[in-house]
Amino acid sequence: MPADVTVEVVRTLEQVRAVDTVNVPVWQQRPLDAEGLQAEFAEVTAALEAREGFRVLARIGDRAVSTGGCTIDDGFVRLWGASTLATDRGRGAYRAVLAERLRRSATWGAKTALVKGRISTSAPILARAGFTHYGDERAYRLNPAA
Repeated sequence: MPADVTVEVVRTLEQVRAVDTVNVPVWQQRPLDAEGLQAEFAEVTAALEAREGFRVLARIGDRAVSTGGCTIDDGFVRLWGASTLATDRGRGAYRAVLAERLRRSATWGAKTALVKGRISTSAPILARAGFTHYGDERAYRLNPAA
């Protein structure tokens, strides 16, 4: 990983806030309010304590730039919610988030990782990391006027 990229497991309310600063622009969602932050923090903490999953946060310097979570069950890890700020793509943050999720979930007993990657962003990185492509998800739009 690039020397200026660090990755950490989310364990504090401040880290949950930092995750939100990444998710809001990437997923085009509203920032979490105080209640939402507390609920997210409780969920993250419970999953971590139960060893059922966790979320990681990557920083470049002191700026939060990428995040992703995972859920672990019966030897499988499902990777979800990964995002990187558009201005910081191509700098290794997503790879660091991916590597930490895989490393930590393997220490918790996961032997198989499952992920869905977007063709334009994460899919090429996932392929270079050794993931095998098994299919495509397609979305269709119904035109009620037709």
